Amino acid sequence: MPLDRLAGVLDRHVADLTTKGTAKGAEAVVVEVIPAEGNRGPRFRLAGSGDKQFVRMNSNSYLGLSLRPELVEAEEEGSRRFGVGPGAVRFISGTHQTHIDLEKRLAEFHRREAAMIFSSAYTTMVGVLAPLTTADGTILISDELNHNCIINAIHMSRPLDKAVYKHNDMDGLEKALQEARGRARRAIVITDGIFSMRGDHAPLDEVMKLAQEYDADFEENVIVVVDDSHAVGSFGVTGRGTEEYTNSALPDILVATLGKALGVNGGYVASSAEVIHFLRETSPTY
Repeated sequence: MPLDRLAGVLDRHVADLTTKGTAKGAEAVVVEVIPAEGNRGPRFRLAGSGDKQFVRMNSNSYLGLSLRPELVEAEEEGSRRFGVGPGAVRFISGTHQTHIDLEKRLAEFHRREAAMIFSSAYTTMVGVLAPLTTADGTILISDELNHNCIINAIHMSRPLDKAVYKHNDMDGLEKALQEARGRARRAIVITDGIFSMRGDHAPLDEVMKLAQEYDADFEENVIVVVDDSHAVGSFGVTGRGTEEYTNSALPDILVATLGKALGVNGGYVASSAEVIHFLRETSPTY
């Protein structure tokens, strides 16, 4: 079946993005990575640029771990032992001992009871927020500068209602909690740890104090969810992210990534044993 009429609509949409300056544009294609040598960091060759070498200034591999020989060797050893893929989703027959070991180490690192890994932090956020949201009793409260994954997770979750407070405005957060009590059984406060477009961080110590102050007003608690993907591994004295840097009480649910400071791929959530057990049974992206 031809898509001639749809194709025209799609082309006009992309042209409009280009005119507005919001189109992503053609992707730079890396064809070779030249390892670091001496005092010189790694260089990259791009398709269509011949032998010219580039320095990558927009990488999220904050610590350069993605090119560490130890990590490369560990991945190769894992592939030799288990193959290049599990052959099934986790809950059928795709869970390997390495998954369990990693989840245990992540939970211990973050001082939580349990953890659960996903294919990316983006799918983690969607997979965490949707099943925790009830259409008849949950109000989601979000910082206005939260990452796109949180925005889309809220859209997909279909809560009773949502509130967006001004960036890092604790008066705004408190007002949202006050307006939610009596209307919802459950309030979920969601914030980035470090905000990706600004580089500033949430005052998690204050967020947690407000959540604790209003918790008794909600039958099913005030739950704090933090996406700390830009902080874990590179922020805080021991790399434990924004909660460590602000010396806050531990947020109820921590979402983070293996694909930034830690240099590989994947995302994860760390929380109580009950929450992780629930998510293994209900998360749509697990």
